[in-house]
Formats: sequence, C-alpha cells, structure tokens
Amino acid sequence: MITTPPSRSNAIDLSENQIEEWYESEDDQSDAPPASNPDELEKKYAETQLRVVRSTMDFTLHHLQSSLRESSYINMAPGYQRRARWDRKKKSLLIESILLNVPIPPLFLFEADYNQYEVMDGRQRLETIIDFLDNGFALTGLEYWPEINTKRFRDLPESIRRGLLRRTVGAVVLLAETAKGDGEFDIRMVLFRRLNTGGVKLNPQELRNAAFPGTFNEMIKRLARDDMFADVWGIPRRTENEEREPAAELTKNVLYQSMMDCELILRFFAINEVMTGDAKGSLRHILDRTMRKYKNISEDVVSAFEARFISSLRTLVRLLGPDFIVLPGTRRPSRPLYDALMVAASTLGDVSSETVASPSVAKERLSKALATKADYDVLVGRGNTVEAIKARISLAKRIISA
Repeated sequence: MITTPPSRSNAIDLSENQIEEWYESEDDQSDAPPASNPDELEKKYAETQLRVVRSTMDFTLHHLQSSLRESSYINMAPGYQRRARWDRKKKSLLIESILLNVPIPPLFLFEADYNQYEVMDGRQRLETIIDFLDNGFALTGLEYWPEINTKRFRDLPESIRRGLLRRTVGAVVLLAETAKGDGEFDIRMVLFRRLNTGGVKLNPQELRNAAFPGTFNEMIKRLARDDMFADVWGIPRRTENEEREPAAELTKNVLYQSMMDCELILRFFAINEVMTGDAKGSLRHILDRTMRKYKNISEDVVSAFEARFISSLRTLVRLLGPDFIVLPGTRRPSRPLYDALMVAASTLGDVSSETVASPSVAKERLSKALATKADYDVLVGRGNTVEAIKARISLAKRIISA
C-alpha cells in the first residue's frame, strides 16, 4: 500500500494567467519541420479539405429534458467533459435569462450517427438547465426576479413552470467528413479549436479530453485525483460523490478547473516518448500525438502505466519531499522541474533500488543545481525543444541517481 504524504503547510502560488501562459508555451517549436515544396502543399490541401454540413434546430426545454435522459439521442458523456466552471449564481443567471426570454448562445452538436448527437459546446448550459428542471439547485443572485431567489423549479408557480418548459434553446448541428490522410488529421480537433460561441474557449487539454476519449484519457483523469499527486500540487483531495457535486474549493482550484492537472499527468508519458522516440514539432503536437497513440490501450497497459507513474511520484516524495516541484524561497511550482524529475525517476526504479541516491544526497544535489545559474537554466528554463528536454532529464538523472 502506498503511504500518502501529509499535505504541505503552504499553498502553491498559481494564478489563472500563469496557467494560460503554461498552455501558450507549448506552441514553441521544437525542431521546426523543413519547408514544404509546392507539390507537398497541394497534397496536404487536397487531404485536409473539410466538408461540413450545418443545420439548425430549436429545442424546447421540455424536449431537452426528455432527450438528455435518452443518452442514445443526445449524448453529453463521451469525451466532451470539461471541468465545472460555473457557480450557483452563474447557473441562476442563465435560468433568469431564459425566464426573461433573452437569447442565449446556441449549442453546438456533432451528429456522430443518424439522429444521434454529441455535445461539442454548451455542456454547462445544458447541465444547468436540466439540473434546475430536476430541482437540483435553488436560485440565487437574480437581478430582475429577486422574488424567486431561494426557489427550486418545483417551488415556482405553475404558470411560470409551464412557461419555462416552453422556452427554446437553439442548436447548430454539424455533420463533418474529411479525408483521414496519414491519421494525424482529426476533424473534431479542428472543429474544437476553431469554434468560438462567445463562451469560454476550450484550452488544449480540454480539447484533448474531448477529441481522444478512451482508456488512456480515463486513466489520466483517475491519476489526477490520486491523493499523493493532489498533495504535491496543492489540489484538494478527492471527496465522495465528487463527479456530481465537486467541493467548492476544488472547482476554484486553477489546476483542476483548467484540467492542467490532467496535462501534468499526460506530460509524464509524452516526455517519456520524447526520450525513447524520434519526436518532432511543438510540445503541444507531441502531447496531442501521445493522446492519439494511446487512446484505447488495454487494461493491462493501463495498469502498467499507472504503476509506473505512481512509483516515480512516490520515489521523488520519499527522496525530496512533497515540495520537490517548488522553487527554493518561493511558493512557485516549476513544471519543467517536475517533468524532468518524474521522467528521470521512472528510469531508475524504486527508492529502495541501488540505482537511486539517498534522500540527503539527492536533496543536496538538487539544492546545489538550483543555486547554480547554468544548471538552474537547464532545469527550470522555458525551452521546449527536444534537445532542451533531454538535457533537463539528463541533469535530473544525475541529481537523483546513486
């Protein structure tokens, strides 16, 4: 049984702006591809043309409620789950807008099969509507209807309930087909990246979560809620019935809210790919490709991957303590430092192995490296080239190896 370390006394210092910067940094090119000749460009143009058929539909709230209970008709469950970002006041204001007959942004649905739809954009709006109709929350913070604050759907006058059920929500339905080419071109990924309905855009990990559902993605989300990982990154631990009713402190956590916690898991496996393969392109492309490659791995492979990740994390916590990701004298975590130490640990075996340094030696080496400008630049530098990543992990190996 894995012993989980106690939570750190000081919270990690991270803001939403820093998370955005982390995502943006993934587009830095690592080994830019050679310029394409005209023939290659024409071939790519022919292979990547999208044929998108678009239609519009209007759903009454009553129809939506019944349709969403029939998952074979409108499915919100596949890979399109993004972390909750709406509090009860924002949900209440959406219901108030519908009561006032104020138009709300349309839903985007993908027709995966005949008369079977997947929700591409608008899941939180849908969940809010259905949750309220099912008496899941009481209204709060209403601006024009303060008289019905604290009321659930069942508490409203019958005429208002009937009127609300007759309100409509618009939907844009997309049916898209494209040539697959070499398998690297994913139609849904393109649509997710380009769609902008006026709401909060999907970030890169939310896009991967949506485009690559499967056993690997489920493993990533499961590991992201591991107690030891949560403690290291200052994320509230898992609670009972979390999927339906996440704790308020969890939904406010910037790592959880943005799915950066899931990307931190993915990076471990993607950067291991960098060390063993011939990776090219931006780090974002490498992360995308890793999600695609492992999308539907077997349960045996999932178990091996989980064990490898937990073993590496446990090794570092025992060697360096749960604060190993935090830069000295600050509360700032370093993603490059985390990446390097985790991948280095995965190549050295368990902490009891003769290949791993003693805790005192490893701590001294890490402290010395972070105090030396040249080594600090390697370990914490922003470079995302394959050469920079390999140099970072090579130095991390020297720090923690016997």
